[in-house]
Amino acid sequence: MIDWLVNKLFWWTPLRNSIIQEVHMYDYIKSIMDDPESMETGSLYFPGIDGWRSWSHDKEAGRYYFNDIPEENMMAAISALTDMEEKNK
Repeated sequence: MIDWLVNKLFWWTPLRNSIIQEVHMYDYIKSIMDDPESMETGSLYFPGIDGWRSWSHDKEAGRYYFNDIPEENMMAAISALTDMEEKNK
């Protein structure tokens, strides 16, 4: 049953590519979170296929903020993440 489901999911090339990209994104975030020096960085902005995405970490509150909505450019990503942080303080 599981083999059938996996074959169906990975049969369609665009879906297979999207699943693999999603896994790589989470692996990348995990590698950053596992590195203490990288965790001193308060935020990260990275370009995706469809736009800029971002995340940040508030050490004092122990909270992570993820903006998974593709933004037009890096400044829009910074602005969206800043707004998100301000709303949750």
